[in-house]
Amino acid sequence: MRYITLPFLLFFSLAAFSQECSKELLLQKPGTWKTGQQGFIQNVTATDLAKERSVMAAIHKMVSANFSPKGCQVSYSTVYGKQLSAGQSWIADPFHYNLYILPYLCGIKNADPSKYTVAVATATTVDITANVVLKLNDLYAATIPDDDFRGYLKLKQRPQKTGGAWYMGEEVVSDYGTSNETKAYHWLITYNDTLPFYYVTRKEYLLIQKKRLEKLLTDNPGEKEYTGKFIKNVNEYLKKSEAELSKPAVCMWNEEERFEKFVEEGSRGSFIAVKPNLNYYNKKLPRSSPQFFTVVYTITLGEPVFEENMAAIKKAVDFVTLKNMLGK
Repeated sequence: MRYITLPFLLFFSLAAFSQECSKELLLQKPGTWKTGQQGFIQNVTATDLAKERSVMAAIHKMVSANFSPKGCQVSYSTVYGKQLSAGQSWIADPFHYNLYILPYLCGIKNADPSKYTVAVATATTVDITANVVLKLNDLYAATIPDDDFRGYLKLKQRPQKTGGAWYMGEEVVSDYGTSNETKAYHWLITYNDTLPFYYVTRKEYLLIQKKRLEKLLTDNPGEKEYTGKFIKNVNEYLKKSEAELSKPAVCMWNEEERFEKFVEEGSRGSFIAVKPNLNYYNKKLPRSSPQFFTVVYTITLGEPVFEENMAAIKKAVDFVTLKNMLGK
């Protein structure tokens, strides 16, 4: 699940307002900061919460000291805690810092920026989260629950190491193919350029699928012929060499309840199966310690206010500073 989603995160476009104005002129108006709607606090001890708040305060100081908003109000919020059912054997708490870029509306005549009318919703956001990989919907510092539907998590592509961090790729969030599409760009900051997950082998994936298919057959005996052919496919593939079975499992999104074949990495509609790597973590640290950060920049393109402020925020979010916070 996603803890960072707050009720006002709806799509917004300046074009939705009928008042005429120059979007470029909005950038000449000084921006403001505002403490926004705060998320929930759940299943976190008072001691851990105090330490996690100090981490979030340090992140906010890093950003706000190096970034001055223009033509918008920047609302910031935090979320602490977890749903215990989302994982087992928790090693570290997930906690979140979120920025929402709320543009000024056209037709403003008041000279006081604090009295400007701002948009009430936005899709342009920045998420900095500790101990959860948001791109994987979601990978926590914990094992996957035994009753999880899949038994693994899905990654569209391998992360690429660049500039001391891992680039997890981009995705279109809304309005695909238009000039105002919204894109999200994902980064991962870790210990020593290692990863908090591992790639599931073909053998492990096949055994997960076999168990699922056998249960499906037990629950639906009338589907024996249909389900049986996929079980046969699995059993035949399990006879292959260890070298073949030790390769990462790259599978099709539409084959999660059956098995036809593995595909080449990067194939359209494919995913790479991964699981949390508990050996990544320093288990002697308290749950409040950040052991990796995910940074996600989400921006609606084609709007000067969004683009200029996001560019400035990216300069203010110092990956080296975040990396130095790991394990502290």
